[in-house]
Amino acid sequence: MNRSGKLFLFLLTITGVVSCKQVDSTNLPYSIGTVDEMVVVLNSVDSTDTLFRVIDEYLGASYGYTPQPERRFNVIYADMATYQNTFERHRNLVFIGDLEQPTAFSRFIGELVGEDRVAKLKQAGNSFYLPLENMWSHPQYVEAIVAADRDLLLADLDNILTGLLQRVSDRELNKIRSNQYVAGHNLQVEEALADAGINLQVPADFKALSVSKENFWFLRKSTIDMTASIMIYWEPYSDSAQLKPEYVLHLRDSLGLTYESSKVANSFMQTEYRVAQLHEQIDFNGAYALRSRGLWRLVNDFMGGPYINFWVYDEQHNRMVYLDGYVYAPDMRKRPLVRQLEAILTSYDPVP
Repeated sequence: MNRSGKLFLFLLTITGVVSCKQVDSTNLPYSIGTVDEMVVVLNSVDSTDTLFRVIDEYLGASYGYTPQPERRFNVIYADMATYQNTFERHRNLVFIGDLEQPTAFSRFIGELVGEDRVAKLKQAGNSFYLPLENMWSHPQYVEAIVAADRDLLLADLDNILTGLLQRVSDRELNKIRSNQYVAGHNLQVEEALADAGINLQVPADFKALSVSKENFWFLRKSTIDMTASIMIYWEPYSDSAQLKPEYVLHLRDSLGLTYESSKVANSFMQTEYRVAQLHEQIDFNGAYALRSRGLWRLVNDFMGGPYINFWVYDEQHNRMVYLDGYVYAPDMRKRPLVRQLEAILTSYDPVP
């Protein structure tokens, strides 16, 4: 049996033991922690240690496609003692370590799954990933990544951390999405879009601009610190050339030329081609889509920022739907703002 098979079997074996230790979440305190933040608990925190460096390389990676570098997540590292005193109520807890030597970490895992299970794990030379919820607060997501020894842990870590990043990112996006509608929905815009077959949840603080028309809607939210904009456009699908990134870039520039400007004469929005753009083919809520990220700039003016968009195939109407969000916020961190736009855009349901 290969390593992943042994890992899966071990996980099945211990899941029942751990689940019986779950507590009623209604009796737990509320969790703490900001959006896109996680606490990584190690036996000890040592920035010179190989394990720490590998973990930080993944979890501390750049979010990318922002004017200045920003990390994908806010990562807090804690040892076992610090975690218990300070971070036990955090919403996202990740425990990573091995059982090679008796340590505070190995004792914790023994208490969690049982010393007999730990002994079997060490004897078999296995590793396991264990997801738990609402252990010490709610809502709370706890993940334990454990190996029999250090070498095995390092060997498996790349794949494990890749999966971890995606799970945390997806969970946090749901959290961000729920936050966008605390003030309610713009029902007038939602209903108008629904009449055109566009099922999108629009926050109340996004208002439709007067240029909105049949197959194009322009929404904007403005505060003293930032301006966030959303463009929604659709057209019939007729040719596979529409699915290419170059087509989407041309479409974005065309809409920017027509609809976005400042008070400066002859200003218009254009993709910032002096930096790379990201294009990914994805499954968008069950539909084919192309996701793009990059930077935009205002030609003939000094404005710019990041954007994210989705070019989605609507099979029911045989059309392509364009959802684009971009932000101008010169004095603010851009990652949280782009993530907010992503949360709104991905509320679109192409298969109602």
